[in-house]
Amino acid sequence: MSLTGPLLSRHVRIALGCASLLGSMAPAIARQPAQGVQSAQVAVSIPAGPLENALLSLGRQTDLRLVYRSEITSGKTTAGATGALTPTVALARLLAGTGISYRINGNTVTLEASAPSAAAAGGDADTTLEPIVLRDGGDGRLADAPYETAGSTSYITAEQIDRFRGSTAADIFKNTPGVISANNHNGGAVNVNIRGLQGQNRVRVAIDGTQQTTTTWRGYAGVDDRTYIDPDLIGGVSISKGPSGGAAGAGVNGGVVGIRTINAKDIVEDGKQYGGRVKIGAQDNTTSDFTINSIVQQTDQAEFFDFTNGNGSVALATVQDNFDLVIAAARRYRGNYFAGSKGPTTYNFENRDWPLSYTNPGEEVWNTSSESTSFLAKGTIHMDDDQSLELGYVHYEADYGEAMSSLLFTQDGTFRQAPLSNVTTDTFTSRYRYNPDDMTDLKVNAWMSIVDQMDMSTGLAFYLPQFGLTPATRPPGDDPRYAMSHTYGGDISNTSRFDTERGKVSVDYGVSYLLEDIDSRPYRSRTYADTIGVLMSPSIGTRAIASAFTQGEWEATDWLKLNAGLRYDYYQLKDKGITSDTGVREKDGGRLNPSISATIEPLDGLQFYALYAEGVRPPTMRETMGNDGNVIPNPNLKAEVSKNWEVGVNYSMDGLATDSDSARLKLAYFNNNYVDYISRVPSNAGPGRPVFTFDNLRKARFSGVEVSAAYDLGMLFAEGSLTYYTNYEFCRTLSTCSDTTGDMDYAANHMPPEMMKRLTIGTKLFEDRLTAGIRITQAGARLSPVTPSARQYTGMWVPYTVVDAFATYKITDNLTFDLQAENLTDRFYIDALDGWNPAPGRTIRATLTAKF
Repeated sequence: MSLTGPLLSRHVRIALGCASLLGSMAPAIARQPAQGVQSAQVAVSIPAGPLENALLSLGRQTDLRLVYRSEITSGKTTAGATGALTPTVALARLLAGTGISYRINGNTVTLEASAPSAAAAGGDADTTLEPIVLRDGGDGRLADAPYETAGSTSYITAEQIDRFRGSTAADIFKNTPGVISANNHNGGAVNVNIRGLQGQNRVRVAIDGTQQTTTTWRGYAGVDDRTYIDPDLIGGVSISKGPSGGAAGAGVNGGVVGIRTINAKDIVEDGKQYGGRVKIGAQDNTTSDFTINSIVQQTDQAEFFDFTNGNGSVALATVQDNFDLVIAAARRYRGNYFAGSKGPTTYNFENRDWPLSYTNPGEEVWNTSSESTSFLAKGTIHMDDDQSLELGYVHYEADYGEAMSSLLFTQDGTFRQAPLSNVTTDTFTSRYRYNPDDMTDLKVNAWMSIVDQMDMSTGLAFYLPQFGLTPATRPPGDDPRYAMSHTYGGDISNTSRFDTERGKVSVDYGVSYLLEDIDSRPYRSRTYADTIGVLMSPSIGTRAIASAFTQGEWEATDWLKLNAGLRYDYYQLKDKGITSDTGVREKDGGRLNPSISATIEPLDGLQFYALYAEGVRPPTMRETMGNDGNVIPNPNLKAEVSKNWEVGVNYSMDGLATDSDSARLKLAYFNNNYVDYISRVPSNAGPGRPVFTFDNLRKARFSGVEVSAAYDLGMLFAEGSLTYYTNYEFCRTLSTCSDTTGDMDYAANHMPPEMMKRLTIGTKLFEDRLTAGIRITQAGARLSPVTPSARQYTGMWVPYTVVDAFATYKITDNLTFDLQAENLTDRFYIDALDGWNPAPGRTIRATLTAKF
């Protein structure tokens, strides 16, 4: 793996344990830099203090790649290094008087503790090189990367996932500015909204580089893009907002969410060859069971340790010289949860109070249960020092509750516990990497995902008034909707890095291909079980996206960095549905999308940047051809094009007020413009014809401010985020713009809060064995007003403030106890973009994690 200097500010321990390496590394002290080491002077500012912190700072400020055992720096201090210095001179000053020597090979520097002589030891010197620490792009480094990037990115660490586990996997996004997982408590999946853009493949959620997303119809309220993953199998999450480079960014304009599953090095402890992890958890605020088609909501909760509601996972791994392997399994069950007991239950619209939900405070929230089983196997073969091949497999299956939005908002008498939906996913990955030098960092990936899904669309319930008749009981209609999608993908890319007389240059370039094959069954949508129902014809066909991309970075000076990129995306749709009446069976198109950015760093750790990027989102099968959403398909749709620009400030500093503190800040203003925005509109097709169709609006626009900040003083730490939308508009034509979504547009349920704020405050005590704190979340009102005709189809919420608490205690070095309280004040509220389901009330979770 080729590492650059800025990738060295945090570390992950990698057990190399190879005695044969010592023979090629004879002892030497302070050699002159070998060819390839940056010999030009750079501005270095590293204060006196712990050597460990100083080396981390050196990694960020220079191009040196440091390899060493953590124990040789433990407890040592340095006098620091300041001024215009070459990297090796700066390193020598930091190591002065520490008893640590170094050797250089290219840009890689290996640190070693000076060994005692054989005579002094009374025997032969030990020539075995112990496992070393590679200062690498681990979780800590990846968490720092957004504060050094020209553009809006975020990273969610495994520690943050454990700290705020929440009720669903989608709760992990709750600390991320500009990002919300919609319908979080209805369907049990991840469904990401980034800066108001959501659905129809606008945002890609990639698990280990694959696409699993399926578009699921949600009735009048729109569609979900669903992805399924168990939180215990997540190693970290990276988020890029807006058009993105690389293979994952092909054909999306809202952003990319990259979920990395756990690997062997997440499980095996430093310096060991084998390791394991066991997690066991329990929670309250749920039912122990529920009854299908029940129309009476429960109020009695299950006992905390009833061994019905809970989760468990086990992971076993090994790290060897030439391969590593991890296998893991997870199981979790949660019954229907209960809503909070305190808070407003209505919202005001046109001087009338409307119910937020037909669930009352403290009642069971129907259709929120989830039962899942997951399995993961991932192994990497290290063919030699330059080549590796990773093979992976992830299986997920679940039965879960959900309710069509039309059932939730119709009337109280139709609300019930519906039959469960189910899904099974299988994902296969293969990743080859060849990295012999700075000019060659070749990656070849191939993958496949299979999603087999049954979504239960529920009709109206037992008790409905009949025209002119006494209200009568009728059996409800249940419409199971079956769909299976196979998605195949592959990409080849390379990164070349080289020095020129005018500065360092790196270039990424590659090609990718994705084929989505959709198969569904026609069905009849029934209100009652004793009626025939309306025939629905879902999408059947293929959607392919091919892409060629390149991205270059030029460090023109030590304070100026320029980036530019080009991407060409080509798409092709093929309709295989025998019931399609569009007369069009194929559609294709393509577009060249540029991007450019500039970063100025006048002071170490302080950056100013500007970014402009374009991206394209091809229309989907659902929008253009076969459709089951009471919609007339439109094969003449144009692709949706984003033209986004952003300016911002990054600040990253260690040793700001003390020798060991750290401060991080990212402030960004974004202005995202979407040309030919695809919207659902009235069809005006007349009686007996579907009431909707899709059409291109001239444009849509969202602009706003995002802030991320973190400060760690050691004993105390704080993290915060803010999202504030300054403006937005939807333009049917260039002269007909408004601050409301279309009456029938899916975007009505994609509009985020005008303002969202979060603050986490915590402390570390007893030599960091105890970490505890609280998180406060405030959500403002919905960004855009709702038109009268769209009110009953639009999920609403009122502004809310929610407090969560957490505590983690390390009982031993290998045993950790986590305690979390979600919604500590037991507030009754609807989560933003969550439809009509109230969020869980006060919920206590306990998790015990053992490593061995």
